[in-house]
Amino acid sequence: MKRKMKYGWMLVLLFISSDTVFGQGIKNKMLLPTSLDSLAGSNHAGRNWWDVQHYTLDIRVDIEHQQIEGRVQIRYKVIEAGTLMMVDLQQPLEITGIVSGKDPVAFEQKGRFCFVNKNGRGRVGKVDSINIFYKGKPKVAVKPPWDGGIDWNHDEKGRPWISTACQGIGASIWWPCKDIQSDEPDYGVDMYYTVPSDLSAVANGKLIEKVHLKDGKTTWHWRVTQPINNYNVSMNIAHYVKISEEYEGRKGGLDVSFYVLDYNLDKGKKLFPEIIEMLECFEQKAGPYPFYEDGYKMIETAHLGMEHQSGIAYGNRFMRGYRGDDRSDTGVGLGWDFILIHESGHEWFGNSITTADVNDGWIHEGFTTYMETIYTECAQGLDAAQRYVIGQRHIITNRVPLINKYGVNFDAPGDIYDKGASLIHTIRTILDDDHKFYAILQEMTKKYSHQTVTSAEIEEFWIRQSGLQLKPIFDQYLRTTQIPTLIYSINDQIMTLHWTNVIPGFEMPVLLLLKDGSRKWVKASEQPVSIKLEAEFDKWDPNIYCYYKKQ
Repeated sequence: MKRKMKYGWMLVLLFISSDTVFGQGIKNKMLLPTSLDSLAGSNHAGRNWWDVQHYTLDIRVDIEHQQIEGRVQIRYKVIEAGTLMMVDLQQPLEITGIVSGKDPVAFEQKGRFCFVNKNGRGRVGKVDSINIFYKGKPKVAVKPPWDGGIDWNHDEKGRPWISTACQGIGASIWWPCKDIQSDEPDYGVDMYYTVPSDLSAVANGKLIEKVHLKDGKTTWHWRVTQPINNYNVSMNIAHYVKISEEYEGRKGGLDVSFYVLDYNLDKGKKLFPEIIEMLECFEQKAGPYPFYEDGYKMIETAHLGMEHQSGIAYGNRFMRGYRGDDRSDTGVGLGWDFILIHESGHEWFGNSITTADVNDGWIHEGFTTYMETIYTECAQGLDAAQRYVIGQRHIITNRVPLINKYGVNFDAPGDIYDKGASLIHTIRTILDDDHKFYAILQEMTKKYSHQTVTSAEIEEFWIRQSGLQLKPIFDQYLRTTQIPTLIYSINDQIMTLHWTNVIPGFEMPVLLLLKDGSRKWVKASEQPVSIKLEAEFDKWDPNIYCYYKKQ
């Protein structure tokens, strides 16, 4: 899901020296980026010397006062010499202390950034940890999931119904972490949530235990064993009941569960088979589900949805389409539950394969949006799938390119969804071999499983695997707002055509459909080319995302 984040930050210069930080005699002066967005979005000197191995969250929730208090342990490995550690925690949350082993550690909290007196000098290869104690009233999500924070909501019976949603604004809106996409905890996360005993606290991964406390509270311990994006770590509190089944998938038995509000049990049971159908389709087309070790779970939330890894947030109200609407305006999208399909697609793209920089978000959202087309193909056939992805193009605005500036907290354009999907569908079309297309897709999910990637890596992978000259196509669709326009004319069965509104050197074949039912591919570039038609021209294949203009 796209998260709209608005920062009113001014550019600042943060200059840290031995005279101003902690009085601990740090010798090296460190010039950090001049923009708070860059400080939040880049892997700078406060982050690049330590690699997160594991997080432990131990949080006590005060529902009445909408407050939390807790401890987060960050276990990390020193990978190069460093002089200062930066951890993110957004106001109004306050760090009350940091401890390493039994010793307190000096720190300074400045806005959303906490500078910790830890360094990696002379300790490369060592594993260390810090425990951060914090408390406060985290930002309330006003319209989740589009503005991040904690959603302190109530169900239809007036009972607490609480969830987190923080993509874009960052997980540091509710717990301290290294809030950057390129460093996931190699060995996962342990989550301990303490809530009133009449409520359930449901999170990612598998439930390890529940401990009933004397004060009428219960601590729920969940564990994720695989790398996970910080923004995917979740907390969901409500009167939940569980629907479950073991799915026999491509890697063996997979625990599949759906946590719904107690009064929605029957609705949840009715929807549950579509979870199994989704897994069957996606495993067949995109490869094995990436998180067998942590199971698959969907959790009912008051907000629309979010791709929380192995704990998908679901708020589509058990409706067909996108809460009863079809984003493609074709009617095809009303054949299945949009949130179930879209957010589950992120398990392959976004959760397993994660971009190192948020500016390459088209990989997350473009491929996941195309998973909607793939599910439509499984459920309704290829013709319906093609109508669906073509129908989505009315949403594309082409106001800004899909890829913009790296190294900043970047609010990605909405076009990373539908334009990204149309780019993938265009590549599939010109490849003209669905068996090969799905083989490449499965090789992609296998090769980059549980890894962070760049757009350059994914582009090169598809160029190499397909054998097609895709570089100008990637550059055109990802880095410009120009949509190729094919200029053509027909005189006495001679067609002349060329591309316009394209980058220099652009080439892309086009497919003619003739009235005798035959198909004809034509290599097209900026230079006009003429061909003889063996039958009367009917139309252009609409699966290629471009415009056509007859002269």
